Amino acid sequence: MNPTKGGWLIVLTMIGAMLLAVLDFRAGAPDWLTWLRPDWAIATLFFWALTTPARVGIFSAWCTGLFFDVLLGPSHTLGLHGACFAATVFIGTQFHERLRAYSIVQQTLVLGVIVLSVQVTKSLVRLLVADVDLSWLMPTTMLTTMLAYPLLLLALRPLADRLVQ
Repeated sequence: MNPTKGGWLIVLTMIGAMLLAVLDFRAGAPDWLTWLRPDWAIATLFFWALTTPARVGIFSAWCTGLFFDVLLGPSHTLGLHGACFAATVFIGTQFHERLRAYSIVQQTLVLGVIVLSVQVTKSLVRLLVADVDLSWLMPTTMLTTMLAYPLLLLALRPLADRLVQ
């Protein structure tokens, strides 16, 4: 990643996505509200994988996910987010030409399938490793991410067109 050609924008957006994932907005709210939080990191990585596939690779996504696991603390399995981020970037970079030709609605549906797959994978790993129960609220994260992705596109696409290309 070349910082002089807008690489700093990619890094800043990923840091922002991680901060949105880590911030605790609950403050006395019920636990099920955490499932209503969009998966900003997956959505941001998916956007950058489609926009600049040569600049966001599987290794950088895996390293970002590893950093994310460390940021979340010992309650999360080390390497789980790295594997999920790498899989997301793999799908985005391998099919970026086809996915860029899709409409925003179609891209959002693809992202929804990816987010649901990531949520199921995380839940199954936590079930096997930490004996945490599965929740039936997993599709809510998918739905809120699908609602937030067009807003992310509106915010980042002009910046990406001007700074990264």
